Amino acid sequence: MATIKKKDSPLTEEVNKFLKHINFQLPDGFIDFFSISNGGELYDNEICIILWPLTDMIKRNNNYRVDEYASKFFIFGSDGGDTAYCIEKKTGWIYEMPFIGMSNEEAIFKYKSFTELLNN
Repeated sequence: MATIKKKDSPLTEEVNKFLKHINFQLPDGFIDFFSISNGGELYDNEICIILWPLTDMIKRNNNYRVDEYASKFFIFGSDGGDTAYCIEKKTGWIYEMPFIGMSNEEAIFKYKSFTELLNN
């Protein structure tokens, strides 16, 4: 499991705590983003993505029982409504999935990396 060794970010400790709790592939650019911003909101003309703070992700995945309903995925944010944004654990790719009716089969592929999500 990767850890951040440099202390140039105030979020280094939060990132390292998060990395200790996961055992799956993260999208390219994910840790880079969360090393400088512990969450946030992304907007364009069509969508809004609320990125949860690292400190909340593990707890929220447990509360939503993601391992039970969609075990191949890890949720990192939402649209503020009924759509979750998640990481496919095997590939690190990003998908959309409904909160209601959450399942591996309902996930829709969106991006191959976090950087691609940010750029689109």
